[in-house]
Amino acid sequence: MQPEAITLSPEADKMLEAFSEELEPKLKAEYADIGHWAGKIVGNTARIAALLCRAGTPVTRDFLDVSEPLIISGTVMADAIRIGRYFIEHAKAAFSLLGADERIQNCKYVLSAIQRAGLTEVSRRDIMRLCRTFKTAEEVQPVIDQLADYGYLAEKKPERQTGSGRNPLPVYLVNTGALDRK
Repeated sequence: MQPEAITLSPEADKMLEAFSEELEPKLKAEYADIGHWAGKIVGNTARIAALLCRAGTPVTRDFLDVSEPLIISGTVMADAIRIGRYFIEHAKAAFSLLGADERIQNCKYVLSAIQRAGLTEVSRRDIMRLCRTFKTAEEVQPVIDQLADYGYLAEKKPERQTGSGRNPLPVYLVNTGALDRK
């Protein structure tokens, strides 16, 4: 079966554009904690609209039939946007339950301290000295790990150790390019 093109009616296009313009300023404020996720909701809403459109249109199996082009109506787009809004609220609740709010705030706090200090390399000990709210390595390490997952920090390969003794603590390279976009 050939893929079908699904297009937006002028009304649906305006509705999706309005939804996008409504969300854009909220990405850095109200949705900052879920910004990475929320930045994709408009595209996902368009996909939901396409699925609703396809689901509401009967499929003909006769190879001689020329099927009508699929066009997402304003009604279908309104339903998709309603579903998109539901998912936003659901994501806010889920991320909050996962403790993302506090974790994100800690990440922002550490990044701000690194940026103020102008560091290009940082160790866990450095972070604990800059950010006195972390009392133990167990408190700060999850924040470091999350910053590494987000691409703000990258573990520097340790230099080859000669002699005996403990292995040195990891040192992290700071992605200064990412800090500039923060």
